[in-house]
Amino acid sequence: MAGGTYTSYSKKRPGAYINVNAPQKSVGSVETTRGVVFFVGGNTLGWGADGVIKLNAGSDFKKLLGHDIYADDASDQLKALRETLKAALTVLYYNINSGAKATYADEALPWKFTAKYPGTVGNNIRISVAKNAADISQTVVTTYFGTEQVDQQIVIGASQLESNDYIDVEIVPTEDDGKTLLDALTASITKSLAGGTTDTSAQVDTDALISAMEIEQFNTVTAAGNDKDAPIHQLLVATVQRLREDFGQKIVAVIPDGQTGADYESVIVVANGVELSDGEVLSASIATGYVAGAEAAAAVNQSLTYAQYPGATAVNGRLSNDDTISALTNGKLLFTALRSGSVVIEEDINSLHTYSANKSKSLSKNRVMRVLDDIAQNTKDTFEASFIGKVNNDEAGRDLFKANRIEYLTSLVNSGAIQQFDGEDIAVNPGAELDQVIVDLAVQPLDSMEKLYMTVTI
Repeated sequence: MAGGTYTSYSKKRPGAYINVNAPQKSVGSVETTRGVVFFVGGNTLGWGADGVIKLNAGSDFKKLLGHDIYADDASDQLKALRETLKAALTVLYYNINSGAKATYADEALPWKFTAKYPGTVGNNIRISVAKNAADISQTVVTTYFGTEQVDQQIVIGASQLESNDYIDVEIVPTEDDGKTLLDALTASITKSLAGGTTDTSAQVDTDALISAMEIEQFNTVTAAGNDKDAPIHQLLVATVQRLREDFGQKIVAVIPDGQTGADYESVIVVANGVELSDGEVLSASIATGYVAGAEAAAAVNQSLTYAQYPGATAVNGRLSNDDTISALTNGKLLFTALRSGSVVIEEDINSLHTYSANKSKSLSKNRVMRVLDDIAQNTKDTFEASFIGKVNNDEAGRDLFKANRIEYLTSLVNSGAIQQFDGEDIAVNPGAELDQVIVDLAVQPLDSMEKLYMTVTI
């Protein structure tokens, strides 16, 4: 935790330089559609739909992903997904799943059972068929996933059996709807599906991934849980920069500290990990998932500086004061343990650390970037939805657009996202072409209190 005395207003680390903690400023949230993370999963599951799977904290993960993300033996990637969902409202999980589906067929039964998805996980499905002890004219068909019963149906004829979340049922044609076969059952039959395979050679298709990212709406993207030097992180950095600058898609990449050399205002680099209260140690790559979720869910008037990591009691990869300052100077977001026993984000910054006339230090603050991105995205969405092709490019039309923007910007002032805004701070003028509108806007984003300098005189 930073602190101590000071001789000039030049401290790098956030803190109260009177040997006490800096007070946090509390502001109300604005209405937001934030909280969505695009999570690049890859080919590790062996189950689930191919492409984007929409998840939230209440999802049935076994059904959708084939795994319990809270299990002790969960993979690093699934642990990272678990951490992401500590803060994110929605996760768009990008799954790659190709291969063969597990199946089961028996000449004694009027059905063929096929796993809902390809992959080796389908081999964990078992089907049990038995007479109903209470009524032998009925047949009980039970589906198990591992040891857990996930479906049970009671039927008289074969056509009554329906597919469920784990298997698809194909009815074998018979003259009597399978009743002869079912009546002939003298003992229960329990068999596992077999033949499910996962194509582990199916890597992330760059074009397919970018196409998926272009059509989805989300705030942050991450491949948390992968090795810190995995090529996917560099791919996300390049893709985010391209989508922002070529398509105006205001998204942020969140990656672990590796070899990307990131120096960009919309790439967040996580330098270390944490230890949870139950003793579980999380690497920087796994903890990156939480940062992606928290940054996605943060309101435009909110800073995550000194925001607590839920359930964390220690830092994995704790840095000295000098190393902390060096990391911050080089655009690394890191975790710090406070004397209270909690673990917090030291400073809510992104990887931008080379400043220029067009990129000042203020752009390295994620709260500032959230405001600027919201202004840009809201203006783009409003213009496309309500003005393009609908409103004349004359003085009255431009005044209408200006009034719309003033109303929106005033709401940002009221929520504490930007400083006082005046109608003179925006100009909407015609361009050189008949269909052009030129907007000049000056705003001053607010930041949170982070560095307190105080002199006590007696």
